[in-house]
Amino acid sequence: MKKRRSFLFILVLCFLMILGGCTSKDSKEEVTSTSYDLGGKTYYNTVDNYGHEDHAKIWFGKDNSFVLNDSYADGYYEISGKWSLSENVCNLDVESTGKGTYTKIIFEVQDDDTLKLKTSLEGSKSDELFSTTETKGSAVTPKDDSSTIAETEKGDEKKDEAPVSEPSPPEMTHEPIPCTGITSLYHNYWSYEGTKNWDLEIRPEPADTTDPISFKSNDESVVTIDSQGRATAVAPGKTTIEATCGSKKITVGYEVRVKEVEGPKGDGDTLTYTAQISDVQKAYQPSIYLDGAGFFTFTENVYAGMARYKGYYDKKDGKVICTVTDASEMKGFAGEGVTEIVFKIVDEKTLKLKTDLCMSTNGTLFYLGS
Repeated sequence: MKKRRSFLFILVLCFLMILGGCTSKDSKEEVTSTSYDLGGKTYYNTVDNYGHEDHAKIWFGKDNSFVLNDSYADGYYEISGKWSLSENVCNLDVESTGKGTYTKIIFEVQDDDTLKLKTSLEGSKSDELFSTTETKGSAVTPKDDSSTIAETEKGDEKKDEAPVSEPSPPEMTHEPIPCTGITSLYHNYWSYEGTKNWDLEIRPEPADTTDPISFKSNDESVVTIDSQGRATAVAPGKTTIEATCGSKKITVGYEVRVKEVEGPKGDGDTLTYTAQISDVQKAYQPSIYLDGAGFFTFTENVYAGMARYKGYYDKKDGKVICTVTDASEMKGFAGEGVTEIVFKIVDEKTLKLKTDLCMSTNGTLFYLGS
């Protein structure tokens, strides 16, 4: 009897050792995660149901900036701002939009070459899938050929025959679109030395012109400008920048100043402070955008929707003083005649609005990165 009990004890002990080994092996298995790198890539709208070449595309900058060029029934518009990636969800925080009142656009990253649009862009011609491979023209549907179906039903009789490739979609040709003009956000620009890759927003008209646009700095010891129209301030001084597209040309002034003013994070940084309000009103959060080069855009929540002030700013005596040069989007509102907006710097992440404006939300505190 004792021998039998000993034998049973040994069997149970062996079973427990085997079970423990399997558990240990499973615990050592590594869980792999997929990481995506969107910086420096351009994704094109893969299907254009209108049969046009000017379908949507999005460029992701390595500095986390983005430019989304989208096609609507009444033209071609640009949406820009900052992007961030969390696992396979790409969030676009909109800072400037030529169409609509979007504050956030969301893409799902399906793989390194494919994005799926999750936000509805009202009026947009774009399909939901974007790819790093540009596909022009509308999709071509093969003919419903009954003889092809009959041959398929024969099953194994066609095994040894080489597959027949489907005809490629016909290549679409388009007439050249000449440039009719060039627009600039301002006639004169200035920034502190050290400001890098600042988009001057010099654009050809129409946006889909086939004429290439080129940029030239007349003194590269003061400022340089790349092929995309982004300026880098090299050293203090004054010069001009020329943009040419076809037979059209524009010249703007550019001044580089010595760093003199200390801000919450130092000059040259792009900063956005947002008012913290209820989730119900989150789509209409007021915000102040400081581009690091001396210009601001203040988006205000009014009862009829969103409106904007634009101009230049300075930081002194613990305040951010914004001088309004453009209040055209405030037309018809109480804030139409405002010429200066003042914020008090509470700390490096908080500004307090000191100017009485017509915001329909409670509170005057604006938080960095909210």
